[in-house]
Amino acid sequence: MSEEDEKSRRIQSVEVGFGILRTIADHKHPMTLGELANATGLFKSQLYRYLNSFVHLGVLIRYDDETPKWSLGPELIALGGAAFDGIDIAKQAAPLLIDLRNQINETVALSIWRERGPFFLRWEKSNKLINVGVDTGSYVPLFSATGKIFRAFMPVEITDPFYNELVSQDMIHPETYDADIEEIRRTHLSVTESSLNSGTTAISTPIFDSSGQLAGALSVIGVRGELDVSMEASAAQHLLKTAREISYRMGYRGGRSAQVIG
Repeated sequence: MSEEDEKSRRIQSVEVGFGILRTIADHKHPMTLGELANATGLFKSQLYRYLNSFVHLGVLIRYDDETPKWSLGPELIALGGAAFDGIDIAKQAAPLLIDLRNQINETVALSIWRERGPFFLRWEKSNKLINVGVDTGSYVPLFSATGKIFRAFMPVEITDPFYNELVSQDMIHPETYDADIEEIRRTHLSVTESSLNSGTTAISTPIFDSSGQLAGALSVIGVRGELDVSMEASAAQHLLKTAREISYRMGYRGGRSAQVIG
């Protein structure tokens, strides 16, 4: 089937509506009609009909302050929860994420790969007074601890566009970064400091599926200077143990050296 034939079989209004929802999700704050019109390129009259329908369905919430604003609604949370339950790695990892958080009392997060890169699927926050949060549903770059896991263990043709973009923007030094990736393939541990948020430290490790391919990444995020990310430390050891258990539940029966395509 040609691309034109496939496009003719799609419902354009559904794709437009989803684009509106994604725009609001990406901005992470309630948006006015004008902001949405600028971001989506839609006419306000056209946009307003979508917004009213989404509010009626519970997909969006409308805040009637001085200027009306819209944010994601509770129905999306319910749908997101159902989608989470339908992802095999999510079902296998959910109880172990809580166990890991309880063992080390640090924020832990599960990530998978989606069309725009590494994606935070779920997180469990620590019980500390100063807590490091993670934006569930957000994408993270390849220079983060989580991102480096995907660069290290996914086929390079998938991650190359994101890698090349970082190089072109001088956000990474290729030789240093590539050396880090080789070390991560050897140790199965990725560590960064203040890569996403100032004053934070993160450590991440891969999760594999039954075919030996990367299924996701498990990460611990804490306060810089307080979270010990050395190989021998409790956080790293519990992280590795938990990731191995999730991989086992996913059907992975290999050793430490999983399949890397590069």
